Amino acid sequence: MPIISLLEFQFQLQLFTHGLSLCCRFFLLFSLLLSLIRQSSTIGVTYISRLLEIQDRERAPPSVQIAAAYGVLHRLLPSHSSSFEFGIVSKEQCGGDSCFMISNHPSSSGHGAPEILITGVTGVEIMAGLHWYLKYWCGSHISWDKTGGAQLLSVPDSGSFPHVQEAGILIQRPIPWNYYQNAVTSSWQEAIWQKVFRNFNISHLDLKDFFGGPAFLSWSRMGNLHGWGGPLPQSWLDQQLLLQKKILARMYELGMTPVLPAFSGNVPAALKYIFPSAKITRLGNW
Repeated sequence: MPIISLLEFQFQLQLFTHGLSLCCRFFLLFSLLLSLIRQSSTIGVTYISRLLEIQDRERAPPSVQIAAAYGVLHRLLPSHSSSFEFGIVSKEQCGGDSCFMISNHPSSSGHGAPEILITGVTGVEIMAGLHWYLKYWCGSHISWDKTGGAQLLSVPDSGSFPHVQEAGILIQRPIPWNYYQNAVTSSWQEAIWQKVFRNFNISHLDLKDFFGGPAFLSWSRMGNLHGWGGPLPQSWLDQQLLLQKKILARMYELGMTPVLPAFSGNVPAALKYIFPSAKITRLGNW
């Protein structure tokens, strides 16, 4: 079993106990366990399998995921909300894997009735099914604003949605997990690190020289920058924490698995003076 530094363990433990949600605490523990078991692939697979079983048990109830999926539909196509019906199915119904299924709704002939039925193992699969149907059966495009945004002019009026083949459509996820965005994509958790560092007697002034501007915080986590473009006002840190909680809540509602960055090893320079015997290395230019 590899040995991690006491300081690294303390930082992760502090995060683990500082008021994060159960979901957040679980994945911080997940990252810590990975660091302890990575030398043994057999042990690693066993631990990861157990953690994934826990994650499946703690996933949002189907009713919550379905409601969240309808929320996405309403924001995307508010005038077509009644044209689709969503449902959650088990992996067994998908052949043992995660999947989404699209079929013509049995009540589609009635006026104002749902036309297309989309089911999936989680809310994420349901949304993948909606995207698949709108793309391949309605000729629409949904992406980030800078890559075209939501191009929905080709979506037909309610009551005119194209029917899929009689047998329906089943699309299985080709891999059990896919990861969206990496650890430096977004910058939300500085307010949490602020609380952790203060427990190690790091002052507010010292943190002003540590946290950079919003555009550079992600780079700071890799140890590349300190204080560049900063300092940050406390109001900004507090607002980002509120935003993080909203995003995590929405992810949970859709059946996603949030993975939060754990301690990367980058610390304020003042820590070396507060703990002079600690082994802290200053990185060179890059």
